[in-house]
Amino acid sequence: MSAERNLRLVQRMYEALNRQDIDAHDEYWHEDMVWHGPPGFGSIHGLEGFKNEVLRPFYKAFPDYFAKNDIEFADEKWVAATGFVTGTQMGPYLGFPATGKKMRMRFSDFWSVRNGKLSENWVMIDHVDVFRQLGFDMMENLPGPRG
Repeated sequence: MSAERNLRLVQRMYEALNRQDIDAHDEYWHEDMVWHGPPGFGSIHGLEGFKNEVLRPFYKAFPDYFAKNDIEFADEKWVAATGFVTGTQMGPYLGFPATGKKMRMRFSDFWSVRNGKLSENWVMIDHVDVFRQLGFDMMENLPGPRG
């Protein structure tokens, strides 16, 4: 696949994410895809697991979810992007209760593309900053110097 087609694939997938159209992801991901999440998630194997263990809980926690890529890059096998997700925490997220507070989550993603669909995704998220915005200090009980 060309770099342009791969980039457009990810852009269309993000449009589905922002519409919260979970079923549309069948068009963009291989059924046997792997999502390598940030610490706290681990890896999710398979599209149905991704929908049920990542997307649905995230949409429930942040029903006004919106993602925007600031930088995008693609070649014939890879797509990379970095940007922000915004939302208001209206449900539990990773064991933390709903706060009603808004957050802006920085992320970076790398996708491998196989036969015109997304095959694997590596995700990096700044959870320390997200939880700070939501009123939880993840650094509070860590040992060692901070400064």
